[in-house]
Amino acid sequence: MRALSLSEGWGMTERGRITEPRPLAIVGLMLLLTTIISCGGGGGSSEVEPSPPPPPPPPVFTPGTLFFDGTASSNMVRSFEITGEGTTDVAEIGGGLAAADIDDDGDIDLYVVGGNGMPNSMYRNEGNNVFIDIAGEVGLDITHLGSGPAFGDIDGDNDLDLFVGAVEGDPIYLFRNDGLTFTDITATSGLNLRPGNTVSASFSDYDLDNDLDLVLAHWGNDPEPDTETIWQNNGDGTFVTASIPSGVAENLIIDTGNSAPLFDFTFAPMLSDIDRDGDPDLLFAADFKTGRIFLNNGDATFSDITDNEVIIDRNGMGGAAGDYDNDGDMDWFVTSIFEVPSISSDPNPGNRLYRNEGGGVFSDVTAEADVADGGWGWAVCMEDFDNDGDLDIFHVNGWEEVDPREEAGVNDYTFDQVRYFENNPGLTETDGIFIEAADQMGLVDNGQGRGVVCFDSDRDGDIDLVITNNQVDKGIVFYRNELDNDNNYLNIRLVSQTLNSKGVGAFIEIDDGQLEQVREIRGSNHFVSQNPAEAHFGLGRQSSADVTVYWPDGSISSVADVSANQELVITQ
Repeated sequence: MRALSLSEGWGMTERGRITEPRPLAIVGLMLLLTTIISCGGGGGSSEVEPSPPPPPPPPVFTPGTLFFDGTASSNMVRSFEITGEGTTDVAEIGGGLAAADIDDDGDIDLYVVGGNGMPNSMYRNEGNNVFIDIAGEVGLDITHLGSGPAFGDIDGDNDLDLFVGAVEGDPIYLFRNDGLTFTDITATSGLNLRPGNTVSASFSDYDLDNDLDLVLAHWGNDPEPDTETIWQNNGDGTFVTASIPSGVAENLIIDTGNSAPLFDFTFAPMLSDIDRDGDPDLLFAADFKTGRIFLNNGDATFSDITDNEVIIDRNGMGGAAGDYDNDGDMDWFVTSIFEVPSISSDPNPGNRLYRNEGGGVFSDVTAEADVADGGWGWAVCMEDFDNDGDLDIFHVNGWEEVDPREEAGVNDYTFDQVRYFENNPGLTETDGIFIEAADQMGLVDNGQGRGVVCFDSDRDGDIDLVITNNQVDKGIVFYRNELDNDNNYLNIRLVSQTLNSKGVGAFIEIDDGQLEQVREIRGSNHFVSQNPAEAHFGLGRQSSADVTVYWPDGSISSVADVSANQELVITQ
């Protein structure tokens, strides 16, 4: 390139490409003509209107937390393997884990199931992000195609008993906790299940008699008059089927008008008081457009209030309820399948976020929240992972089969990365907008995720993650949360002197002087997975909060000016 002389300059095209040099005299003439034209030929003001300043660039998203893979040092090793012939896709669906403090030492332990290539594991938390498998010592080392375990105090003796589902006709189990020795009481429990698949299980007191009942999801079972979904606790840890008298059975199996047969396609039962009237309602994430919302009538019956114009997830897999917008009621997030348009003119729209408008009436806010693309989603948590005072969303995903029509493989979910949706990161002024930030958070697992539990493993004040993948080489993945800010927290557990000893169904509200938040104590399942029955609040920079507990029996407990950064136990 030759050097410019004083009589030449560089020109620019409209696309900004460098052109050949032009004489400066010509450039000057062009500038003069431009000035004359902009002044309106002398008929208007000679002053040129200034251009408005460009808008400021959006703030850069800086994650408030980082996760590190602590699987190797955690001592948790599992392989998901299926042995035997004649199994179907259902065996690849089941599995999962449940989180609870089974030995009452303050740390959360894990029961992990899935595959019949090795016994189930009962990992006792040693308190330093190290776990020891004690399943053989406590009587829980069973081998079956287990799925969707759930802990709950079924007999009111203040320790946690255990239900374990199963698929492909393998046996289900109910274990009574006898002081860290678990006794198989299945045969005398009344749980004589006919369905061959019991994918997920939840505990809650749906009939308001102060003991924990059992709600089950049976994906792919024939449409019997009794779906064996609701099991009423007799008060002594034995159960009787109540799906028909509760009104659930007659509304659970519906004709969707598509090619799916009339089966029970339920995947994940979430018990949550969506209308804040004091009784748990039932939100069912279910496959093939069969997701349902059952409102509790307060008399041990439910009414189907599903609005099919709003509840449009086509393949609901997992579900989580939480107050993502901090308006005092429980919203509902459902994982599903997101398809890039290719072979279908009407692709699956993916995850759904349903905002509670009050009274259990929902609206679909997925588009404005930007959470649809979750690949092939399964288990999900809504927790405040960065302790900034709002709920974030994490879910696992994956599926090993690709539609044979997909020559380009655009909808291949074999190595699909997990999703982390950060709530309102400051990129917009609109409340409730999420940004997908798994990479920034260090969450890179791309296994065949099915289950996930979210809890504070090391009691350092932030929520960690344990994932179960349905594959041989990495059946379990443990992500340790190393909070990357100075935000404070408050963790709350409840103790009741009633049969419902953990306060399942209670609402906990806090007011830290800047923000009001609410959590619900649950024994629910968000697809083959159960979080511990406790409440975690992020406080941001606030140093204290007032706490109010609304117990399931209608009584109220209040504690004022609770200092941050502690675990608070409130006794009824």
